[in-house]
Formats: sequence, structure tokens, C-alpha cells
Amino acid sequence: MNPEEIIEYASHEFELLRAEMEIPGIAFGLIHEGNLVYSAGLGESIIGSGIQPTSKTVFRIASMTKSFTAKAILDLRDKGLLQLDLPITTYLPWAATIGLPANSAPITIRHLLTMGAGLPIDDPWGDRQESLPISDFDEMVKSGLTFNRSVNTGFEYSNLSYALLGRIISVVTGEEFEPFIKREIFDLLGMQASTFFTDVVPDEFRAVGYAKFASGLTPEPTIKTGAFTPMGGLHSSVDDLAKWVSTYQLGRIEQQTPYRYAQSGMAKAVNESPERIVISAYGFGLFINDDAILGRFVHHSGGYPGYGSHMRWHLESGWGIVALGNLTYAPMNIACTNIMNHIAQIHRKSSKPKINMGNATQAAMIAINDLINKWDDAVADEWFTENMDLDQPRAERIAELRKLTSGKDNWKPLEGSITAQTKSNVTWKVESGGSAIEVELLMSPQKSPKIQKLTLKSAN
Repeated sequence: MNPEEIIEYASHEFELLRAEMEIPGIAFGLIHEGNLVYSAGLGESIIGSGIQPTSKTVFRIASMTKSFTAKAILDLRDKGLLQLDLPITTYLPWAATIGLPANSAPITIRHLLTMGAGLPIDDPWGDRQESLPISDFDEMVKSGLTFNRSVNTGFEYSNLSYALLGRIISVVTGEEFEPFIKREIFDLLGMQASTFFTDVVPDEFRAVGYAKFASGLTPEPTIKTGAFTPMGGLHSSVDDLAKWVSTYQLGRIEQQTPYRYAQSGMAKAVNESPERIVISAYGFGLFINDDAILGRFVHHSGGYPGYGSHMRWHLESGWGIVALGNLTYAPMNIACTNIMNHIAQIHRKSSKPKINMGNATQAAMIAINDLINKWDDAVADEWFTENMDLDQPRAERIAELRKLTSGKDNWKPLEGSITAQTKSNVTWKVESGGSAIEVELLMSPQKSPKIQKLTLKSAN
């Protein structure tokens, strides 16, 4: 994969987006295997200033804030200070009168994290609620909310859910949300530019947000922190967000696991990738898209009065991207998606799929290859679980194998034929003299795994 070609492609995509959407300024960065390998800026961070955005320019990142709130919740869970599956009334007693639908299950922290609380989508309204005082927010919750569905019966994107998570963090820790996140996340990762407070950002590093009205581009007023800060109040830079994305690229699988199905759709054919199904789900503060051809992408956008942002990474290739713009709801996701799809296409052409198998699975494959060439009951006894001979009598299994091999020997694994659905489930082919057999095995969940299922069939 040629990094220079990727940089050129990315730069062109952002130039097109900025021109088409009339975004005053853009900053973006490309991340590979946890390292920021390229960053650039286009336009102006403040109109008329002549200051071009850089990787150090601070933009509001809006709903990308949710991934930080989710991380804080999980950290508190790991410390034993809260439980994801307890009702939120355990921590917010005044939510007992929240107004759940009849016969609904109670709302838990997990439901809030995964957008399953049943609350209505609230983007335009929620985006203007950040500075709502905490006391007013608590009273609003106590007075009752509107629900579109019963709890845990579907996905619906809710900013209010993450405002509630912010309150839980404050109640559990006994401190305000903003200093807790700074100490427990920003300081630990060296994210020195990241803040919830606009007035602490020096003018030379601040991107002013603009709204597009009939009268032209108009600066959006700064907003104070409040009850809705945990859903979208963070300001950050490409440099800092590259550090954030790297923590996902190098681990932290739980937060980027698909927990709640959101939607399915057909992705348009692009270059060598045909039209295909993409399944979207929500994890803990992140969206996960499973592309039937290009693989898994993890991402989140941010849209706020004056700003638009997006972060996205492709697990298989190790590449990621962050992009920030200073225009209301600037669709940074468009360019980021195009760029990451392009990278994924290159990766698919130039790289062999990674095969992740357990040690026992690999040893079992060798044993099966030996059995195909020469059956040995002692080997079968060592590797088969007790259900194997009950599910198919051993004599039948041996007869079936002899029929498939047709007296041939010297069966060898076919190069490039191995696919592993999981660490314990693998499929491959063996060949001999122009004949091929497809083999699939499934390992048991014991501490010392054995073969619980073995399937052989002709691959000719």
C-alpha cells in the first residue's frame, strides 16, 4: 500500500468536500496502526484571519464526545463503582417518574449506552441543550419524558441518553463530569488540547464555528457547559483525536463491538467493489459497520451548530482517519467514508486475510490432516469429544472418508484455502492428484479444547 497515493487521494476528497459544501476550514489526519502519519488543513479556522487549520487547531467535535462518556462509564464499571445492567434509578432515584411505557422493562445503563432506552431521536433539539443547568435537567427527567417504544426493543439515536450517563458519572464519582474526564482520560493520554471550555483555547488555535444563513456565513456563539455536555460538548484537535483513535486500533475491543442492530443497507458499487450489504450497529458510544466485502469499519460523526466532524477506522488494514470542519453539520463523514473505502479496497487487493486461530485449533488441523492420510483410532480418541461417535458412528465416518479419498494418499493442505470464522471454527481444503476435500472443524469450549464437530465433503 502506497502512503503517498493515499495522502493524495484523501487531500483531493477534502478539497472537493470543502468546495461543494463551502466549509470555511478543515483539518484532517490519517492514522496507521496507532500513529498519526499525515495531517493537513484547508481554508481558514477564522474567516478573514488567514490562519489555516492544522493538526493542533481545536474544533468542537460534538457527538464524537459520546465515545469518551462511554469509556468513563466502562472504567467506573471496571472499578466496581457501577453495574451496566442495574436500573438507572439505582443511581438517579428521581428517574423513577421518568414515564416508561406500560409493561416496559426498566432502563439500565447498558440501554443508554447502546441507544436502546426507547427515547426519540433528538438531534436538533439536543444540540441546543448543552448549557441546560443540571438542576433543570434533573427536574425535566423527574417530570417525565416521551418514549417512542418500550425499553430494549429497538435502536433510536438519543442525545438525552448520554446526558443521563453524564449524570450517572457525576453521582457515582461525586464530582462534575468535565474535571473527571480530564483527569481520567485526557491527562492519561496526553490529550492536552482537549477541553470542554471554549474560553481556555488560545485564539490562534481555535476554529470558530459558522452557520450558513441566507445572509451568509455567521459565527455561532460559544456555548457554556451543562447537562448535555456529555453527549457533545468536547473540543479537540486532530493530534489529540489521533491518540484517541489509536487506543481503539491497539485494543479496547468491548467498546467497538456491535451490541444493538441499527440498520442494513446497500452500499453503491465503487471501482472494483460491487454493490453490497452493509450492516450497521451501535456499540458503546460508537457505530460499527460490517461491509460484506470491505470488512468492519468503526466510526462516529459529530454535528453541532458551527461544526461537523468524523472519525473512522478499518480494523483489517490498521488505517484510520479524523476530520474536523467549522460549519454547522459539515458532512465530514462523506469524505472520510470515501477515503476509508478506498484504503480498504487497496488492502483487500494487496493483503492476504488475517487468520486468527487458537493453538488447539491449529494442532487439531494437523491431527485431521494425518487422519485423512491414514486413519488412526488412537488419534481420533485423543481429539474427539464424546459426542462425535454418538453423532456419527465411527465406522460410518471412516467409510465416508475412504469414499472421499478414493484410495489416494499424500493429501496436503491447499495453500490459501484456510478461513477461520472464529478461533475455534476453521475451514480449509486438502488436495491430492487433482482431487480436493473441504474440511471444517469446530472445537469445544473446554480448557483443553477438542474437536466437537468435523465435516468433510468433496471440493471438486
